[in-house]
Amino acid sequence: MKGEGAATRRDRVVLIALGALVLVVSVSRLWVGGWFGFGELGRSVLELRALELGMGLTVGASLAVGGTLLQALLRNPLASPYLLGVSSGAALGMMFNQWLLYIGAVGSIYIMGNQVAAVIGAMTSLGIVYVLSQKRGTIDPLGLLLVGVIVNAVNGAAIMFINYLSPRGLRGDMALWMMGYLDANTGWWTLVLVMLLTLTAICAAVWLGGAMDVATFSDAEAHSMGLNLHRLRLGVFSLAGLLTAGSVLLAGPIGFIGLICPHLVRMLLGPRHRLLVIGSAMAGAALIVGAEVIIKLADIGQGKMPVGAIMAIIGGPLFLWMLRPQLGRGGDA
Repeated sequence: MKGEGAATRRDRVVLIALGALVLVVSVSRLWVGGWFGFGELGRSVLELRALELGMGLTVGASLAVGGTLLQALLRNPLASPYLLGVSSGAALGMMFNQWLLYIGAVGSIYIMGNQVAAVIGAMTSLGIVYVLSQKRGTIDPLGLLLVGVIVNAVNGAAIMFINYLSPRGLRGDMALWMMGYLDANTGWWTLVLVMLLTLTAICAAVWLGGAMDVATFSDAEAHSMGLNLHRLRLGVFSLAGLLTAGSVLLAGPIGFIGLICPHLVRMLLGPRHRLLVIGSAMAGAALIVGAEVIIKLADIGQGKMPVGAIMAIIGGPLFLWMLRPQLGRGGDA
């Protein structure tokens, strides 16, 4: 019992530390760049920074929790929203909608707006992957990964084709957005909508944490414990898709968050999914907002750098460092 209590205290310390980190980077994001007082200019600058801060917190938490859910679903620590084509599906939906807007087409997706277009794209890709990865009525984790990679490649080709059909000015905007960019022109209404979606999905993921712990056992063992794996996987799959669609809607595709944050938090808190979901949400939020602070401090006069580029620079080496214990084991048999 003593060891159990010590572990609980350690968990609380880690969560408090992650919460403090989120607070520090959030205050830094509001402050960096100087303070303009309480006049009209000051209020405008503060509102703009608060909007981008809210977007960063929401996008980071969405992607990190989405990665956590997919890793639990596949029992594979390398799973992420991008690997399964969910992000590229949402991006394809939004880019297609923008192209329709440019050519003046009036269709159901255009009328419903980018929000619905992103969700349709993400959930369509998710549905294709889910249906094609079925094996005797259950999801085959290996088949899911393979189908996801193929769907991701097809979505990427479709995105390039739409980009090719677009004029030069629109191509530039699309290229910038595809690098992962927090655009304040998105507006408060969209942010609040996605933020509510994210909070609801995270609460649902926390509620499913105990079931995901059971799902880490083999299918036979999980079934013997009374777990309905099919229902759980469908729910987790849907939550991951909605979270990814929301993040893409706000900032475009941003890599590595859904891959490295669950890894880092699992090292600190262990494999229990309730804690893992909460910790990953805070770690993802801190990482995106921290990257935004770095972007502001490292302004080189070429306009705002896409946060996706910073995440690739930070996330790639960090992920390789985390993989060090696994590298080189292939020849140890």
